[in-house]
Parts: sequence; structure tokens; C-alpha cells
Amino acid sequence: MTPPHFLTITPMLDFNQSYFKLFGLSEQFALDSSALATAFRELQAQYHPDRFVNADDKERRVAVQSTGFINEAHEALKAPRLRARYLLTLKGIEFDDEIDTTSDGMFLMQQMEMREALEDAQNSSENPEEALDAVEKVGKEVRSLSQSLQNDFERHYDVEDFNAAKEAVLKMKFFERLSNEVKTLTEKLEDEMF
Repeated sequence: MTPPHFLTITPMLDFNQSYFKLFGLSEQFALDSSALATAFRELQAQYHPDRFVNADDKERRVAVQSTGFINEAHEALKAPRLRARYLLTLKGIEFDDEIDTTSDGMFLMQQMEMREALEDAQNSSENPEEALDAVEKVGKEVRSLSQSLQNDFERHYDVEDFNAAKEAVLKMKFFERLSNEVKTLTEKLEDEMF
């Protein structure tokens, strides 16, 4: 006797549903991250391919596709920039990663200054504690400005000013990179200190 096929009792996922609907969340920028995490774990447990090891090829393939869809949806919603971008795509706003960028000169100058501050901190690392303080100062500014952009996005999105909302998303990408640079440099300096 073959073991029961779980897929017959596990409902098929609708791959056309929105990521928000998949996780039972409201379609909005503000998100309850713990509700997202809980829904993600529940769906992973329900659709994980390991549950279908005794199923036929088609059912195993569907389980892998389902898990892929769940993972993709989770990644898109847990990161603020990707969630904002996804919300805009649901409204028909397109992104072209090859050419889309901000043309705000003041913003770009600010980015250059912050990168220079990080570079200066790294180059003057004779005293790792001072360098770490300088990097943390930039990190704090990055977090503050990033939060401001998220607030700008939400405000523009809520009044359906999608062009301004898209501009906020494009700017968020710069802060995402800066945040990663701050994290990498912080780890490097901490390693040097210990």
C-alpha cells in the first residue's frame, strides 16, 4: 500500500494571486512582519517538497513550484523596497532595472558624501574605535533617511501619486546599497578590534 499523497488534501496554490493574498495580508505598505513570518512558516510547512517524497512526479513538481512561489512572495514582502516596488507593479507601474534611476541631483550628491564619509572612516582606521564611531554615525543617518523615504513612498502611494512613489523606490535602492556597505565595514572594523 502506498502512503497517502498529501497534495490531495493540500489545496493547490493559485500562482496568480497577489503575494499579499497568499499570506492573508492587506494590500498596503505598512506590514505586520510577525504575521508575515507566521504565515510564511505555515505555508512552508504545508507545501514543503519533503512532504511529497512519496507522491508522483507531477505532485512533487507542483510542491517545488509552490515552495518557489511562497519563497519569492516572502522575499518581495519582507524587504520594504521590494514590497513598495511590488505594490507599484500591482498598479501597472513598470520598472526597468537597466535604465531606471533617480535624476535628483541633490540626492545623488548626498549619496556621494555619505560614501566619501564611509571611505574616509575606512582609510583612517589607525584607530578602529574612531573609525567604527564614524561608520555608525553614517549608518544612523542612512537608517533615518531610509525611513523618511519609506514614509514618502507610503504617503505618495496612498494618494495614488505613483510617479512620486516610484521615485521614492528608486531612491530606496541607493540606501539599500549604502546600508550593506555600512554593515560590511562595521563587521570589518569590529573584527580588527577583537
